[in-house]
Amino acid sequence: MNILLSNDDGYNAKGIKILEKILMKYGSVTIAAPYKNVSACSSSLTVHSKIEIKKINKKCYAIKGTIADSIHILTRGILKKKPDIVISGINFGSNMGDDVIYSGTVAGAIEGRLYKHSPIAISIANRKPLYVNDLEDKLELFLPMILKETVKLKTIFNINIPDVPFSKIKGVKVTKLGRRNISKRAKIDNINHKIYATIGAVGNPIPSNSFTDFNAVEHNYISITPLNTDMSDYEIISKLKKV
Repeated sequence: MNILLSNDDGYNAKGIKILEKILMKYGSVTIAAPYKNVSACSSSLTVHSKIEIKKINKKCYAIKGTIADSIHILTRGILKKKPDIVISGINFGSNMGDDVIYSGTVAGAIEGRLYKHSPIAISIANRKPLYVNDLEDKLELFLPMILKETVKLKTIFNINIPDVPFSKIKGVKVTKLGRRNISKRAKIDNINHKIYATIGAVGNPIPSNSFTDFNAVEHNYISITPLNTDMSDYEIISKLKKV
C-alpha cells in the first residue's frame, strides 16, 4: 500500500513521526506536510503565489503552504503514482464537533478523498499529550479494520483518541459530530493607533444524550466519525420544493 502522510502541525512534528513509524508495517510511507505549524487552516489552498517545496529526502517533502497545498502538490504534481490512501495526523489536540470546519488535520484527509482508500484523520485529545508511548497499541484497536474497510466505504474517517493510558481505553465507538457553544469573544487591543485582535477560545461542548465524538472521548472511548463533503441540507431542499 502506498501511503501519503501529512499533518498540519508540520513535517517534523512529533505526531507525524510517531505515525510514520507505525504505518511502515502497512506499506510505503511518503510524507507531504507544511514546513511549519499551520493549524486551523482548514482546506485553504495557496492560489495567488508560488509555493516553495523543500525535498527533505526521497520520502519527505516540506511544503511552505497549507496542508491542503501539501496533499494537492504531491498528488497532482510531484508523485508519478497516485497514493492508495491519505492519512493525516497524529494531531496533538482534538478535532471534534464544529472543530472539523476549521481543522487542518481533517482538511488533509478531505484533500485525499479521491483515491483508492477512504482517507483518515487522527487526533489525540490533548495539545500536550501525556500518553504517546502506547499510541501503537491504541491504533491497533481500529487501524487494521479501517484500512481493510476503506476500499468499500467511501467516506472520510475522523478519529479522536483520549489521552489516557492504554489500560483505560474502553474500546472504540462509531459516533456522530457533537456541537460546541459559540466561541469566546475575541480580545481587541489598541497598540500605537493600530487595532489588533486575538481569536477567542473555542466554546465548550453542548451536552447531548446521543453518542457524539465528545461523549465517546470523555468516557475513554476512541471515537470514529465518518464524514462526507456533501453539505447539502436535503430536509430543507425537500421542504422548499413543496413550497
